[in-house]
Amino acid sequence: MVCLVHFIPVLLFILLFVGSGIYFSSNNIANAFYQISPLTAIIPSIALGWILHKGSTKERMDAFLDGVRHRDIITMCIIFLLAGAFSETTKAIGSVDATVNLALTLIPSQFFLIGIFISAAFISMAIGTSMGTIATITPIAAALSAQAGSSTILGVATVVGGAMFGDNLSIISDTTIAAVMSQEADMKAKLKINAKIALIASMLTLPLLFLHTCKGSFVVTGEYSLLLVSPYVVLILLAIFGVNIFISLVASIAYAGIVGFINDNHHDLLFLSNNITAGFTSMHEIMLLSLMVGGLSGLASKGAKELTNYLSSWIAKLQGGSKMAQLFIAKIVSVFDLLLANNTIAIIFSGETARNIAKKHHIPAHYSAAWLDIFSCVFQGIIPYGAQILLASAIAGVSPLAITPHVYYCYILGIVAVLYIMFIKIERNPKL
Repeated sequence: MVCLVHFIPVLLFILLFVGSGIYFSSNNIANAFYQISPLTAIIPSIALGWILHKGSTKERMDAFLDGVRHRDIITMCIIFLLAGAFSETTKAIGSVDATVNLALTLIPSQFFLIGIFISAAFISMAIGTSMGTIATITPIAAALSAQAGSSTILGVATVVGGAMFGDNLSIISDTTIAAVMSQEADMKAKLKINAKIALIASMLTLPLLFLHTCKGSFVVTGEYSLLLVSPYVVLILLAIFGVNIFISLVASIAYAGIVGFINDNHHDLLFLSNNITAGFTSMHEIMLLSLMVGGLSGLASKGAKELTNYLSSWIAKLQGGSKMAQLFIAKIVSVFDLLLANNTIAIIFSGETARNIAKKHHIPAHYSAAWLDIFSCVFQGIIPYGAQILLASAIAGVSPLAITPHVYYCYILGIVAVLYIMFIKIERNPKL
């Protein structure tokens, strides 16, 4: 039987993080689940993990530091920093607004909701953050919904769905980075699996959005510059051609700086430097949390191995094989996301267990990475206490509970992913 004592620190973190959210929600405080930083909530958990870990003080410190300095954790943190720098730089030079206007201009008015979905999807995939996309697109979607005579709630829910589509496929998304690094997977192979499932889900979503679009809708959009859109195109092309993620991000940041200077000579080297610094700063919480979670995992490594062995033997008894194992990976990250209301944290916490299960059942790493990313995004997009829906509801002035039922894409994505696991055979050697 698995020794649950090793997971008490993790349960304590969940209790503090979720419990505080419930408390603040009961007191009608906005963004209730984000009043207490997860960085603060994890400190008592690490202290408890330290106490429960058997051995001398030196052995405990070694276990903690082994987790903190794990190659995947450090790699993840550096990518977080570079992704933040790229996101902040492109936002500062006007690339986000230009891309929004371009996307809306290309979509006919009768496909208003489809246009909102595609715009949110492209922006999120380009900038690597569903939160940034929702903050950017939701005011536009709410105003355009009123202008087009459509439901504001449906327009806002469509933004959330599109944002989760792009976040799930972006190479600079923290969820993608966390999933790939935690599984030691190939980025391109993971994105290939993701793209298949996401595209099927989106193609099933678009007809629903078309049926809900009011006839006679019209949309007024602003001006845009293709030059300002080009940094995102460059980053996507570099990823498609398999260029190393570090090289891709550094090159894209440099290119964005050049584009900014060409568009406005006030956007000089100092301007670029300041925005890179701001981008680094914007990632400090998730980066530090990753280090702390790595340390906590180091202290609980014995328990993680026991849990993996227990789940693997249980799967073997059910004779479920690799398909059952993949569904278990999906279930583990889904439960963590429901509890923690943060898809990146859910991936980080479930990553080691998922990787061990995948190895035991000979599941390619890019598959387990894809399931971690997909299912964490599915639930993050539909829980009414998640940051994405809370932000969208606050901007649009509608209830989070009203938005949740209309995030069609996330529901369809979850169904398509489960069917894919159940009926599609694993490709052991995919052609990348």
